[in-house]
Amino acid sequence: MSARYTLQQHPAFSAPLSKEDLYTLVSRGSLARGEMCMDEATGHMHTVGELVSGMRRPSGTSGQSRLTRPAYREISPDTEIPAELEAEAEEEEEIEEAAPAEEEDDFDYSASGELILHHSHPSWLGYTKALFLCLLLTVAAGLLFVIQLEYAIIALLCASSTLIAVAISRFSHDYIVTRERVELIWGIIGRNSKEARICDIRSIDVYESGIKGMLGLGTIDFSTAANAGIEVQFKDLKRAHLVKDLVRKLQRGVDPTDD
Repeated sequence: MSARYTLQQHPAFSAPLSKEDLYTLVSRGSLARGEMCMDEATGHMHTVGELVSGMRRPSGTSGQSRLTRPAYREISPDTEIPAELEAEAEEEEEIEEAAPAEEEDDFDYSASGELILHHSHPSWLGYTKALFLCLLLTVAAGLLFVIQLEYAIIALLCASSTLIAVAISRFSHDYIVTRERVELIWGIIGRNSKEARICDIRSIDVYESGIKGMLGLGTIDFSTAANAGIEVQFKDLKRAHLVKDLVRKLQRGVDPTDD
């Protein structure tokens, strides 16, 4: 028996739904991925995005689905749908089934079900001093190889340790932009985060200077009206101005996925 889920605080769909039903509603835009639902079997709460992530359009789905309400029209279960709107919804379903479906699930989503529009780490070029030290140790190991093998091995171990430390530092920092917020996540064992809502961002400052600026790296400072200082900072980021333009588009209500 397939799992059934009940949407929380959603008057249009009070009856339990299957994962396929949830996927159909999300693909039409009738249901947000951040909506909460409860597993009828276990009583556990999930977001809709967690349940439908990675799913594809169910095979053998007919156009005469029981979920034939038009998107954004579900006010109550007893709402009478005009005949022309119902016919339009059925026509849209037939077009979607006839044309190759755009796989929305090709995008990544956050744990709360938000579409991730940008996800990056600090650039390798942001660790120029550590990488230069690693290069020197490697060269020294090559020179010592013909003189003293033990010292050459020590130099190689130091170079490898330096490179591993840089990789850990880089991949433990995540820069994320969704339609709702910008977020910095850092940490190895314990993951910490700072975020600012897109609608609350007051200023976006981009700094590109020195050697890092010549290498195309920049730092973005996001400030909000609620805080006089910097709320979220993306350091050593490639194409920093493109990320700034992305956030400005979101503030104007422009959907970047339409580009």
